[in-house]
Amino acid sequence: DLKLQFLYFIGFHLPVQNMPATDVLYGHPVSQPARSVQWYLDYSGNTSVERKVVDLFGGGGKTPEYRAKFPMGQVPGFETADGLCFGESYAMLRYLSKDDASVQPEGVEASIRLDEYIGRHYSNVRKFTMSVVVPALLLKDEEKKNEGLAAVKPLLELYDKELGAHKYVVGDKLTLADFLFTPEVDQMNALGAEILAPYPNILAYFERLTSDVKGYKECYGGMMATLKAAGVVA
Repeated sequence: DLKLQFLYFIGFHLPVQNMPATDVLYGHPVSQPARSVQWYLDYSGNTSVERKVVDLFGGGGKTPEYRAKFPMGQVPGFETADGLCFGESYAMLRYLSKDDASVQPEGVEASIRLDEYIGRHYSNVRKFTMSVVVPALLLKDEEKKNEGLAAVKPLLELYDKELGAHKYVVGDKLTLADFLFTPEVDQMNALGAEILAPYPNILAYFERLTSDVKGYKECYGGMMATLKAAGVVA
């Protein structure tokens, strides 16, 4: 029962009906898309966005109050100070980083590679969660987990090769692709060190993020601590 709401989000799961005084992120510590946005907020030093927990495993995304703002019930959700409500972590990252040159691609090729990754993220990379992590940690279904690992193996091999050729997901500069990709893949460490052991360049990438990119260590550590506290992992 994953009902531990702490570490990276502050507040309660029921959003108020009035417009907030500031932007609000509605998320959960083990939601990978929410972690993408949480990490970017910490990386950029943005403390003006209020963070509220959605009781993800207790039906918080299905309450009438939440769905009045986010009809699909998706987590994370984002509400601006002027009352605009929207979903999808990439839309949130674009909104938050619009004036942040440190994560913008430089040059035509880098821009194309970022767009290419975004398409691949939603059609392929997100499968790490539903095909591997959910069967392993929540369903305790070893057969489905192994089927999922076989299905995502070509993608892991691709990114292990890519990350051997450059520092970050789409080149030698940090971009929003890194904030999306990393939470999807690093969660597989919760399944055991052997899962990612065949992919040394991905592991080295995680080490670079830990040492070089603000907020990553805390974001990853918060997710693992939440899973351990809930008894999902040892």
